[in-house]
Amino acid sequence: MRKYLDDIGVTDRPDTMNMDDSRLAAWEEEREIYGFDERETWSLIYTFYLWLYERLMKYKDLACVDLTYHKFDYNSKEYTQGQLIDMMLDRLRFCFSDEYNEWDSKQWEYVHEIEKIWAIVLPAMWW
Repeated sequence: MRKYLDDIGVTDRPDTMNMDDSRLAAWEEEREIYGFDERETWSLIYTFYLWLYERLMKYKDLACVDLTYHKFDYNSKEYTQGQLIDMMLDRLRFCFSDEYNEWDSKQWEYVHEIEKIWAIVLPAMWW
C-alpha cells in the first residue's frame, strides 16, 4: 500500500514492476540489506517524483508551520511555500497521468519545473 499514490491511481512504480520476474528473491534480499532494490534505480527521475509526491503530501498533512510565512521568487513572481508545494504537486499529478506526453516539449518543460521549484523551496522544508 502506498496511500498517496494509490489515491491518484499510480500503480506503475518500482515496487509493482516485474512481479513475475525470476529476480524477485534477489530484489527482496536487496530490500532487506539496503531498504530498496535495484528497480528504484532504473529511472531515478521517476523514482524521485514518486518519492517527492508522497513526501510533499505527507508534509502538507502534518506540517505544523505556516506555509504562507516563507516567500520565494520564482520566474520573477512571489510565491509562498504552500503555493510552490501545490505547484509541484500539480506537475507531479500531471506527470503520472495518461495525459502526459514526454515528447511534447511544452508538457516536458511544465513537468520539469518540479526540479527548479524543489531547489528553491527545499531550504524551508522543515517543521
